[in-house]
Amino acid sequence: MTVTFRVVAPEEYPAYGRACALGFGESPTSAEQHARWYALDPERVFAGFDGDDIVATCRNYGLELTVPGGAILPAAGVSAVTVRATHRRRGLLRTMMVDLLDDAVAHDEPVAMLTASEGSIYERFGFGISTRHQVIELRRHDVEFARPPPPGRLRILDADEAAKVEPALFDRVRRVYPGAVNRPDAWWSDEQYDSRFGSRVDVAFESPDGVVDGYACYGVHEGFDPAVGSANRLTVRDLVAATPDALHGLWRYLCEVDLVGTIMDPGAPVDLPLPWLLATNRAMRVKGVPDAVWTRILDVPATLGARRYAAADRLTIAVTDTFRPGGPAEGTFTLDGGPDGAAVTEGGEPELAGDVSALSAAWLGGVRFSTLAAAGLVEERTAGALRRADQLFASEPQPFPFTWF
Repeated sequence: MTVTFRVVAPEEYPAYGRACALGFGESPTSAEQHARWYALDPERVFAGFDGDDIVATCRNYGLELTVPGGAILPAAGVSAVTVRATHRRRGLLRTMMVDLLDDAVAHDEPVAMLTASEGSIYERFGFGISTRHQVIELRRHDVEFARPPPPGRLRILDADEAAKVEPALFDRVRRVYPGAVNRPDAWWSDEQYDSRFGSRVDVAFESPDGVVDGYACYGVHEGFDPAVGSANRLTVRDLVAATPDALHGLWRYLCEVDLVGTIMDPGAPVDLPLPWLLATNRAMRVKGVPDAVWTRILDVPATLGARRYAAADRLTIAVTDTFRPGGPAEGTFTLDGGPDGAAVTEGGEPELAGDVSALSAAWLGGVRFSTLAAAGLVEERTAGALRRADQLFASEPQPFPFTWF
């Protein structure tokens, strides 16, 4: 039978949620826990119907992405992309990606972004890994901090106060942090915490003048080691700090919680300074550095022209876009950029060349052009252009999304 794609009606959300859960290998009841997400941008919730059955799902969220320099771009948050196993290899994924990217353009979003359940799918559609995160682990008895605690105060938040304090502090930080993704109201109730992490605790760090400059949300799973007794596991679910002191104070607190044997953060920034806060940096072990957010540039002048750059330079890049040929993400573009802003014009003699997926990976500064060139994804046509591109696109700090969606 022919699969027909259309917007999902509200009364079809339960079936849509069950189809998503099936596609991600989750319990059907998990869809009920995220019902508020379906109400966001309802005109952007799509499904493929085989008769009355939903056999493919996808959607866009209207989100925001902070780029280096502090500009905030509207971005399509691609999510819930599934194809039922009974309908594989019929071109349904390609159809959905065409529709989703067209939908983003129709909403004047110059970039799309997603978090990928599988890492081999999205490069063919022009996406590149723009941000990564670290999975880190510390054994509490190995941890010793090299310096005294920072000035300030730590205090535990109850649920009501956390609901007021944390969104405000996050919004303060995400507006200046490169790569940060905003959080709809539904995110705070549905996504920030999961009971699988154990009992929930929220702690805030206040500066000496009483301003909340950071918070951590974490869970503790009970554990027992016959040799040492209690060996609970603390898992960081969300940690946001506006100052170095807040970051230091929160991590010091997390590493000093009684009866905890192991502290884990499955989503820490790749340039987290924690090892250098410790007397022995080997006490923090990196268990992995997976991809976080993939972005897909849909409009080169709009995206590259929005950010600020680490150096002042002019660079011309030839970009191919085989998935959306002839669009504003394909062509030759000359970037005049610097710390005060940028302008992008079409034309010029290319100094670098590559696919839009490579530019999408590099444009936030999360990976160097020279690294992509070493992998055969970028071609240097003018000597020294890679070095200049690395300097131009560098980001401090490294881009980090904070938000999963």
